[in-house]
Amino acid sequence: MDAQKFRALSSHYRALIAISVLLDGREAPSYLELDAHDGEVLKKAALDIASLDPDMRMPFAGTMLRAALQEER
Repeated sequence: MDAQKFRALSSHYRALIAISVLLDGREAPSYLELDAHDGEVLKKAALDIASLDPDMRMPFAGTMLRAALQEER
C-alpha cells in the first residue's frame, strides 16, 4: 500500500475511506466505487488499505481517520 498516495487525497476522502474500511473491511471498495464522481479513486485507495493484514489495517485506518479529522478542524 502506498501511504503517500492515500495522504494526497483530500481529508474528506481519507476520512470516508478510513471509516468505510473500519466498518466494512474488505467490502469497503465495493461500496465506495458506487460514488458517482470519484468512485474509482475511492475504490483503489480502499483496496490498498483493505488488502493489508488486519493487524496493520485497523491501526492504519484509525490513524488516518484521526489525522483527517484533525485537518478538518
